Amino acid sequence: NTTAEPEVNALAEYALEQFGGIHVMFNNAGIAGVGDAWVDPVELWHRVMDVNVFGVVYGIRAVLPIMQQQGVGHIVSTASHAGLNGAPGIAPYVASKHAVVGLSESLFLELELLGSPVGASVLCPEFVQTDLMGKEPEILDSPMAQFINETLAAGVAGGIPASEVAAHVVAAVKAGRFWILTHDSTRE
Repeated sequence: NTTAEPEVNALAEYALEQFGGIHVMFNNAGIAGVGDAWVDPVELWHRVMDVNVFGVVYGIRAVLPIMQQQGVGHIVSTASHAGLNGAPGIAPYVASKHAVVGLSESLFLELELLGSPVGASVLCPEFVQTDLMGKEPEILDSPMAQFINETLAAGVAGGIPASEVAAHVVAAVKAGRFWILTHDSTRE
């Protein structure tokens, strides 16, 4: 969405004015985009990529120059376990989260290569108790999409608490660690 980048830039400017600096950016917006990726209108892909990929891009672009100038900062971007593996029925989500892993890794390597004081991490949780499914339709036309919708809703409801994920993120930022893997099964 073409209005998102100016809004994120305005948020960064506001934070800078209010707090005098930006030390941590947490790119965490995301939608599941449940539907039939191969039959539904291609707008499904655009909507998921706009939020899940370009939201991260806009966040990095808004704060990286500020952090570089102030000589300190850390950028954390939320991908997903789905950014490390495939999954049936949610191809746009999987592709978007693979993109977040890749662009985060590129950012991390560039910052390391330049000897930057700014760090980067990627968060790859499995199911977490969030409102990820809050904007998804409850009933879908496609049997695959309906099955995935119900599976994801059940997974999110049974996921780990967001506070547990937050503790992993804080520990990783303090340690300057790139990978933030919240579940033992992902670490394996």
